[in-house]
Amino acid sequence: MSSVTEATESLEVPEVPEDYLSRALTADSSHGRAHFARAGLDLAPDTILPDTHVLLLRQLYLAQLEERSLGAAAETALQMTQVGPLSDIAHHDLARVLFALEREDEAVRHQRLAYRRSPAARRSFHLWSLATYQHYSGKAEDALASLRRAERWATRDRPVILAHAAYVELDAGGAPEGLSEIVSDLEASDVQEGYGQYLLGMIATLVGDTGRAETFLRAFLRRNAGIDAIKALSLAEELRRARSALARLSD
Repeated sequence: MSSVTEATESLEVPEVPEDYLSRALTADSSHGRAHFARAGLDLAPDTILPDTHVLLLRQLYLAQLEERSLGAAAETALQMTQVGPLSDIAHHDLARVLFALEREDEAVRHQRLAYRRSPAARRSFHLWSLATYQHYSGKAEDALASLRRAERWATRDRPVILAHAAYVELDAGGAPEGLSEIVSDLEASDVQEGYGQYLLGMIATLVGDTGRAETFLRAFLRRNAGIDAIKALSLAEELRRARSALARLSD
């Protein structure tokens, strides 16, 4: 094959929406991801299947999050919720950006819709996310109710959900029953790393165990020191709380 032919084929314009989706998924920058997603979405509506439509919108949404264009990302996620497929993921994506925009009540509403429209395999995750937004919005009782429901659907993530409930109760001034066992179970589980470290650190902070609090919170911050923009947005409140707790412990 000649070099001219190879160059021509490398510059071929995608012909169907799925080609643009493939290009967006493999783009090496947020700009490229957004470019191919928009190009796919600009095709005639009757050529785009609903599944492809929502996935193209999601690629655009993720690119907008990477670029911190949160208002635009919220508009794109709202369009995702109106397409049909992956409705629970669409409402969860919208809730995430609404919470980052400090539109807390709307975030809670859309996360509740994510739970209601989710398949059984994702119900625990969506209820846990709902509880997180409720907790950070100052609604501890609502958060605990959501976590109790999440526990019913939980499998592998059950230890972290129980620990999260203990954290919420402690943060609200309560005294969780079986706290020692909850902490031990999380430490012994395969979900202890990452978010589990955050929960163990915050629980230790609230019960006055300074040494353990510093160990777990520093481990959580180290683990998330180099995360991408999207994960940093998702964990913004946890990172803030972990840093604030460590600062108070150092005083």
